[in-house]
Amino acid sequence: MTPAEIRLRRPAGGPPRLLGHRGVRSVDGSEAPPENTLPAFEEAARQGADGIELDVRLCRSGEIVVLHDPDLGRSTRGEDPRHASDLPWAELRQVDLGGGARVPLLSEVLSFARSRSLPVNVEVKRDVPDRMALVRATARLLRSWDPRHALLLSSFDPPMLAALGLLLPYIPRALLVARDHHHEGVLRVAPVLGVMAVHLERTLSTPDRLRALQRRGFLVNIWTVNHVDEARDLASLGVDGLITDRPGCLRAAITHPP
Repeated sequence: MTPAEIRLRRPAGGPPRLLGHRGVRSVDGSEAPPENTLPAFEEAARQGADGIELDVRLCRSGEIVVLHDPDLGRSTRGEDPRHASDLPWAELRQVDLGGGARVPLLSEVLSFARSRSLPVNVEVKRDVPDRMALVRATARLLRSWDPRHALLLSSFDPPMLAALGLLLPYIPRALLVARDHHHEGVLRVAPVLGVMAVHLERTLSTPDRLRALQRRGFLVNIWTVNHVDEARDLASLGVDGLITDRPGCLRAAITHPP
């Protein structure tokens, strides 16, 4: 196991790793910075997150941008409904998401994370016009990635994960699994894909399922966990990480249980 992979796993005798979901999406007593922006990632670090989680897709001119939705509607509170895939970077970078925050490039967020020594979970989105174009662009960007810096590539899409494994065999990958009518079938694919981790939707995190994944050697992270009692329960079950909108709140809960 590489030093970077060790940083993704739960330390022996310690609490689960906390990954700031899109940075942060909740700040007690004040408005959170816009998700998936540099201010949100800075706030996650300030709250004590062990790492950050983010989403990537391509804009029209081919740059990899950090944005959850295909369009800007929710991020701009309905003021700009345009799709990222229709906008060149020169235009997309001008859109104000609130308080002067902008859609960042993945390369910018990775530079920030490297400067803070923060592990990064990059979700490669599947709701894009060309999935393999995004895979190839991600591979080009990360081909020279320093393996000492903890990075995890995740996706709901098994073919995308398989392609990333071929193009970037030295970067660990995670299969994202949501509760739906075929989630059991998706879970059976994980060993074939050769992924390091399985990221389960919180409602799938039964003790039996967690034990089965752990017996197979998978790192197990749970999303999206925001309630203190649930975080403590999952910590007691031995999960490696919690992806949360509230890293500061959960940090206090799992580090100093009642």
